[in-house]
Amino acid sequence: MSDPTQDVPVRLQIASDETDERLLLSLSGELDIASAPILERAIETIDRPLVIDLAEVTFMDSTGLRALLLARQQAEDSEQELTLRPGPRQVQRVFELSGTLDRFQFDG
Repeated sequence: MSDPTQDVPVRLQIASDETDERLLLSLSGELDIASAPILERAIETIDRPLVIDLAEVTFMDSTGLRALLLARQQAEDSEQELTLRPGPRQVQRVFELSGTLDRFQFDG
């Protein structure tokens, strides 16, 4: 019998680029209830400034936003800076509608 979880497509891809100065996580795909744990695992330990690039995120729900808020809290607790690179309009709209836009530092 096959494992049904193997048939589920990966909805979020995370490319990592690490230097001495910062960690860049470039996200692509959907950041939602099914994929937010992938991001949460990627940011378990923050030991340098973190940049999360949302440019290729096609969809984000409140669970994805919660994962980013968790990243912000973890960076703050580790005394590291978190910067977001803005996503497409539909992703940025989640920040606007939730009133969390000003809780993040955006660049680009």
